[in-house]
Amino acid sequence: MKIALYNVTTTTKTGGVESFVWELARNLATQYPNCQVDIIGGKSPKGFSHIDPGPRVRIITRPYLPRETMRRLPIINKMYGLTKLVERLTFGLITLPLLWREHYDLIHIQKPYDLPIAKLIRLLRGTKILFGCHGKDFFPLDTLFSKKLDGAVSCSHYNAATVQEHYGLLPEVVYNGIDVDLFSPHPPRPELRQKYAEPTEKILMWVGRLVRWKGLQYLIEALPILNERGLRLKVLVAGTGEYKPELEKLVGQLGVSEQIIWLGNLPNRDLPDYYAISEAIIGTSFANETFGIALCEAAACERPLVASNFGGFKEVVRDGETGYHYEPQNSRDLADKLAKLLCDPAQAQIMGKAGRQFVVENFTWQRVAKRVYRVYQEVLGKQEQETRSKEHE
Repeated sequence: MKIALYNVTTTTKTGGVESFVWELARNLATQYPNCQVDIIGGKSPKGFSHIDPGPRVRIITRPYLPRETMRRLPIINKMYGLTKLVERLTFGLITLPLLWREHYDLIHIQKPYDLPIAKLIRLLRGTKILFGCHGKDFFPLDTLFSKKLDGAVSCSHYNAATVQEHYGLLPEVVYNGIDVDLFSPHPPRPELRQKYAEPTEKILMWVGRLVRWKGLQYLIEALPILNERGLRLKVLVAGTGEYKPELEKLVGQLGVSEQIIWLGNLPNRDLPDYYAISEAIIGTSFANETFGIALCEAAACERPLVASNFGGFKEVVRDGETGYHYEPQNSRDLADKLAKLLCDPAQAQIMGKAGRQFVVENFTWQRVAKRVYRVYQEVLGKQEQETRSKEHE
């Protein structure tokens, strides 16, 4: 079984989709000796440090026109969708000879932007195409390229429903995975906790990109409400993004500057220690959230969760079992749920342990690879049936 995991940003950026490709490749090669896996990604001019997928995975890079280069032009600097599409098309055209020459059994794409090139190689070579869906990223006329795909997978039922509504096809759900060995319960490091909070203060943690729809502003707005109830809190914020100036302005207006600690981006290897000193991890997204990697990682570290009742969060957090849901964009409801959790440490501990068990049972990379491999078999099984049918005609 010769598989191409095709995604330009896999070898140029870090993120959820990129981690999915690296870990899927590594686990497919480890668990299934009959599976030959190539990662096909963009050639980074600065080089790139990535997850080691093991000796059985081949990494192939090709040049492309980066979206950042195009966005320097005044006319298209705000055309985010168009620049992403052109980036993918230039990459696809350059990789087309490779895709023709290697004659893959199946090409697994991760974004709608790759549908045009995928459908072209399917037409020219007969290669089977698996459409991986991790979000929206739809573009005008993209439905023209979604007909007669060989298969599709989505990272959550929420995302699958979104894809079905747009394309008219229902993907099979294959949840994202996390490293449950790295993300595991750690004893709190006293010196780390003392660095950020007084002994009488409780620590909350928020992890994500600082963009508006991630909703950190609602956690900030919840702080004065919790302060009025006598709770002394510090909030660790791990992440960077263009919305930070607006958030800093809000923090100043509400008078909670001393309670917010901006950590910037933290390496994955450091996150378990930060989770360990936190009473709860918060998810506040109100749009575009198809899964919830950070919440899964925190739950694997036996941390209770409070998350908006939105999108993929509803599938990652079990309300009343591994944490609490709150109404999206409702700061008061968020404050209520946080107060409920923080005022009952025994229940919070039970939720943390339940969260670890839930993640281990559902979100390991070994399980992800097993589910994806089964889909590959189904898609290629259809190919074998089609071939046999043609031979009998």
